[in-house]
Amino acid sequence: MINCYSFFAKWRKKDVDFLNSLNLNKVVEEGYDGFWVEQDSRYNEIMKYYSRKDSLFHKVKPPEFVVKHSFSKFSKQELDNALYYALNGLYQKNNGYPEPQKRMLYEDEIFKFKNKQFRVNKTQIAPFKVKKPKYGKTQKGFHLELEFEFVFFKKDFYQEILAPLGLQSMPVLNYKTGKPLEDTIQLVIPIAKSKLLLENSAYDIHPPEETGGFKQYALQTLDFFPPFENEFDFHICYSQEELLRGHRKIIISKEFCDLLVEHKVIKYNTWSLTPLKQE
Repeated sequence: MINCYSFFAKWRKKDVDFLNSLNLNKVVEEGYDGFWVEQDSRYNEIMKYYSRKDSLFHKVKPPEFVVKHSFSKFSKQELDNALYYALNGLYQKNNGYPEPQKRMLYEDEIFKFKNKQFRVNKTQIAPFKVKKPKYGKTQKGFHLELEFEFVFFKKDFYQEILAPLGLQSMPVLNYKTGKPLEDTIQLVIPIAKSKLLLENSAYDIHPPEETGGFKQYALQTLDFFPPFENEFDFHICYSQEELLRGHRKIIISKEFCDLLVEHKVIKYNTWSLTPLKQE
């Protein structure tokens, strides 16, 4: 696993001259700008440079200097060794936003919440309304902006590949007509039968004042994803726990991962998959 860190500040000319000498992934501009680096020699050099003591007439750090663990990456071997994965997204073109998109009016039609401001206990109560999909030649499904943990598939792919696994589906409505789309379904993903060991993990970073007093965990990948407290058989499920803004993490088995990769629904890489830690 490689940890990656983001840096942000109101950079001065001397900062820019120093940073751009390190061959970063972008050219850093004077003023407000940000970049990220792996935890390697460049990271160490930057941290050493900005850890020096201020002098009477010289501040080492620029204004609003912030560094934080931004995300983590995994090797192919680490992916190969995993038995389960947190799914970070489909390798498919998305289909825009849920409708009606304006002022996020779709929320009141599709969900109910315990607390809407922090989207706590988000529960789907009605089918999504979407624009009619225009599938590419090899495209099998899509997700939507803002609500990325809900996944949609071409009906023939679902019937041929997913339904035989015992997975259920529900209709998706054409936003213009209000009628069910004939070629598209939403996959019904069950809630996990066990909690994850998220408490006190690298994902437990949001204090109660950030989330209205409700427990929500980090969205970004910060480590191997914690395992379940108890084992159970599944192909795909949602976490019982909520992530920031009421999202839930999709967890899939290795066998289901292989199936999705085979049909080019996802890519087998660290951007699509986070391996679950093994006990």
